[in-house]
Amino acid sequence: MLEDPKFSIGSLQPLNVIDVSAYELIHLFPSNYMLVMIPLGLKEFSAADMDRIFAPLESYMDSLMERGIDAIMQNGVPLPLVLGLDGHDRLLDRMQTYTGKPAATTVDAVARACRHMGLKKVACVNKWSDAMNATLAQFLGREGVSVCGQVTKEIAPSDFQKIAAKDHSRLAYELGKRAFLENPDCDAVYIGGGSWLVTNVADQLEEEFRKPVITNQPSMVWSVMHKLNDWKPIQGHGMLLATA
Repeated sequence: MLEDPKFSIGSLQPLNVIDVSAYELIHLFPSNYMLVMIPLGLKEFSAADMDRIFAPLESYMDSLMERGIDAIMQNGVPLPLVLGLDGHDRLLDRMQTYTGKPAATTVDAVARACRHMGLKKVACVNKWSDAMNATLAQFLGREGVSVCGQVTKEIAPSDFQKIAAKDHSRLAYELGKRAFLENPDCDAVYIGGGSWLVTNVADQLEEEFRKPVITNQPSMVWSVMHKLNDWKPIQGHGMLLATA
């Protein structure tokens, strides 16, 4: 029997088509968590596009509050990487102040998850530009985590959506394995990007290299459940979610 939701989580999703992140989040959150999603229609990683999609932020918040949400997620790391640390912090404050609800962003969740795991040196895998990766290093740095290496394949959002899910996974595995092999002194690998199917890949790499693999959706689940004071370790989905 389908139970009534314990918590409703509002989620600002970067792209018009929401598939991979929804699939992973539904399988990672407890079954009595409901997701309420709004697509932002991201077209490109630019300051102008960030201004466009976040201009009606309060309208998004109104729509989510009408659905009785208990917390808010800004999903997608690239958006704050374009905004920068200060822009990200203002966005987070806008969401929390306007709604009075706890809010999380993926990039903040990832950085805090790394700190929680005691990680000091992380190798990063993603499809973002050098400038965006430099900003990612700043987000990680303020949680005491340094980037010891990068394996990247820059791809525009519009092009990445055309790649089949199985090819996403294959690319994530190949780049993740390369990151471990090229950075043997790393404490973990962070595979960034919520639009590729990567949770199972992370499990495979953790088993192969015996080190954590941090990814977006498990980090967000960990963050939101802590903000709701509802955290219980989740087994079978990687080292982060299994932690106390």
